[in-house]
Amino acid sequence: LIFGEFSYPKNVKTNYMVYKAGESINKDYYTLEALHFILKNVSIPHPIYVQKAAAAKVPVVNRVDRKALLAYLNGDTDTSGSIDKSAPLELGASRAAKRPADDSEGPDFKKSKSDGSKHENKILHDKNALAAKFDSGKPDQGLGGLTLASGGASSLSEAMSVETIAAIKAKRFAKKRSTILGVPDEELVGLESRAFIDSEIDVTRDIVSKERVLRNRNNILQSVGRTFTNILSIIQVKSRDTSSRSSAATTAQQPEEKSSKQLPPKSYSRYDQERFRGEKETEEFKIDTLGGFATMKKSGTTSTQAPSHKAAPQRPSQPSSRVPVPVKPNKSQKRESKTPIIIVPASLSSLLNLYNVRDFLQDNKFIPAQEKIKQGYRKVTEVMIQRKRDIIQMNMLRGHTTAANPSENQIVTIPYRIIDAPARLDNKDWDRVVAVFVAGPAWQFKGWPWLTNTGSPVNIFTKMKAFHLKYEESRPDANVLKWDVSVLNVSQTKRHLDSVSSLKFWEHLDKFVMKNKRHLRF
Repeated sequence: LIFGEFSYPKNVKTNYMVYKAGESINKDYYTLEALHFILKNVSIPHPIYVQKAAAAKVPVVNRVDRKALLAYLNGDTDTSGSIDKSAPLELGASRAAKRPADDSEGPDFKKSKSDGSKHENKILHDKNALAAKFDSGKPDQGLGGLTLASGGASSLSEAMSVETIAAIKAKRFAKKRSTILGVPDEELVGLESRAFIDSEIDVTRDIVSKERVLRNRNNILQSVGRTFTNILSIIQVKSRDTSSRSSAATTAQQPEEKSSKQLPPKSYSRYDQERFRGEKETEEFKIDTLGGFATMKKSGTTSTQAPSHKAAPQRPSQPSSRVPVPVKPNKSQKRESKTPIIIVPASLSSLLNLYNVRDFLQDNKFIPAQEKIKQGYRKVTEVMIQRKRDIIQMNMLRGHTTAANPSENQIVTIPYRIIDAPARLDNKDWDRVVAVFVAGPAWQFKGWPWLTNTGSPVNIFTKMKAFHLKYEESRPDANVLKWDVSVLNVSQTKRHLDSVSSLKFWEHLDKFVMKNKRHLRF
């Protein structure tokens, strides 16, 4: 099939997809011949069109696609949902200007021949004009204003010697060369470039006409169905980890720098000899050289030999010339946190994640994550919720019989840390994890501690309480039924029942923490 200057095979496929019931991986497209045939037979009924297409062995356009396809081809609609913009397209071939064997002298051939002769004449004219420009100049003159005429060669040879004539010719050639250089450079370049462009313009036009833009930078950079809103949160987490590591390295270097500083040298003093005495003075007997007779009696040691001399009176000690070094009190170690940690799935397919966990666990309301995203809520790396509890109920749960003071506040607030990235937890943080919400697949626990050799998370559920949140109309995952997981149900329409599931969660969690992790706040 020929369209203007381009031709396509009739069996080439377009990017208009054939309708198929259900979802199919393999896509099929209508051929160019099928679209051309239906346009030729658009006025006849569809059953008759199908018969004619089968007789002509042309692919048939389905009745489902007929109306939308004709509306698009006739220009009634600008686009169609069946057009696959990502389908590969075949480029059309340019029609070659061939002379038919039986019509070598046709009007088209004569026209092309006349155009070609005109083009050649124009190039020849430009060359002649350039040559005339070079040859044009002032008349040749010899020495002393003597004109070199063609008819006076014999008289000139008689009047001048051969050397003089040779000198005149050399000057003539030099004059002629300077005359040629006197032509403006812009005019020379213009004549040459115009002749070259005119001779190549037809070839350039054919090359440009064959170009087709299939993809540009905007189409390639477009991403369908993907959002990159979590990039900022990832960058914040990385910067936070980097800053914490740098601060830890700085604090580790400070004690090393302090220890590396040497104390000022101690000066000698005759009244401070004790510090020069070492263990070698008493060998291995560990005798206290500063002790007296009274200390020997107290320790039960008796001596049969009386002291032969009295103890010399102690001389008043002179102040030491050592520089006193202030002793800094040891800083207490960092206090370990007792805030419980709850892990939720990071997937949006889970009913509970960081988007809506605060509403469910703190406010006792279940709001789907999709609604929170539509409201403009952005995902964060972690969430801190504040649970309000009655002091009397807490004491009863812990077995305390002491009555609360009525003058004190009867409500206490307990914080809980909610995360969805357990890879950032260290060994001490894992001891504070009290609950996990299970999505269903086992790959949720990849990289966690306490996994079995087969990758099963059954040992994890002995270290923390596991929950699974689902709609009451849906069926839980098969893995959830096999594992030790408490199932919480919420309704899709009855929002006043959300508090029942939330209170059930806290009831099961308090019992688990009371039994296994009493050192945490709950």
